[in-house]
Amino acid sequence: MELRQLRYFIEVAKELHFGKAAQNLFVSQPALSQQIQLLEAELGVALFDATKRRQFRRVELTPAGQVFLSEAQKVIRASQRAVELTRQTAEKGTVVKLGIYKMLLRERIVEILTLFSRHFPDVNIQLVELPTYISVQEALMEGSIQLGMTLWPLRLESLQGHVYRKGHLCVILPKNHRLADQSTVRLQSLKKEKWIEIPATLHPFYTQVESIFQRVGINRKASITQEVSSLDLVGELVSMNRGIAMVPILFDWTRYPDIVVKEIEWEQQPIEIEYAMAYNPENLTLRLKEMIHILPSLP
Repeated sequence: MELRQLRYFIEVAKELHFGKAAQNLFVSQPALSQQIQLLEAELGVALFDATKRRQFRRVELTPAGQVFLSEAQKVIRASQRAVELTRQTAEKGTVVKLGIYKMLLRERIVEILTLFSRHFPDVNIQLVELPTYISVQEALMEGSIQLGMTLWPLRLESLQGHVYRKGHLCVILPKNHRLADQSTVRLQSLKKEKWIEIPATLHPFYTQVESIFQRVGINRKASITQEVSSLDLVGELVSMNRGIAMVPILFDWTRYPDIVVKEIEWEQQPIEIEYAMAYNPENLTLRLKEMIHILPSLP
């Protein structure tokens, strides 16, 4: 007796029609009928009333068939439960490699690690630092990581993901800057400023920023006096009055008392930042699905 035969029998008993059951099971009706006959032969009893089927073309369970249906359903449920428990056991203590990129805000990393630790204490999260958010997506395709913190939209079509946090770019100034008292800052007012910047190889929005300033007649690239590889250093240098910087609003700039954060009056569409958790659907396990499912609970 095979589980397949039990599933076939249950489907026929549910539909009370061999043709419909065969369609639901994606098998031919003769193949389905043969498996039911083999099952009845093994049991030594008729599960369906052959007389009514032959004379009236009506499918009905025999009393023995009704009893067997109840027991067969229990067996199928038990087999499904066994599969589920086996997978859960196998995934306990699972190591999940989470890709991050160098310019990812540490606040984003901390909130994700905190969320996963609270809901999945048995999962060992191993961080894998990669150069850029594109590198994270490439690593997902290669299979060297299972989840990746990256930016939306995804550049590789085979990947899927969920946006869990949104922000935008703002400008930070020394607190004694001439524009420090302004509620917002116009792009044209930044024409003669010195800039602290992240290198183009690491900056996700470098090209977009340059394009926006060029459209308003500002050659910002020529005014970059210092390039550094972390937002912490950007904040320190702006605090020292070495220049100003365009940065993500969601970074915790309150740790720098000598700077002010200003919203920008964009000429066109502002540069928005959408943080996403990406994955390769071909490598998606039950545990990874569960981890992704809780992401929308982030505030």
